[in-house]
Amino acid sequence: MQTGIIIIGIVILCLMGFGMRDFFVNPNLHLALRVGVGAIGGGILVLVIVGIRNKIRERRKGKTEEAEE
Repeated sequence: MQTGIIIIGIVILCLMGFGMRDFFVNPNLHLALRVGVGAIGGGILVLVIVGIRNKIRERRKGKTEEAEE
């Protein structure tokens, strides 16, 4: 389960990087701006993955509680 989520996160991060490669390799932009945008994008990705993982855990927990009753 965790391996799948990690793989999905890596794929999404790669697609984001590929889509924004012109932004990241632009020499006219300051390095701090490029690093900041990358950090913000990575942080948002982590938050989305954690949210999805929590939803999956809640559903599994709910299904086991229903089965016990």
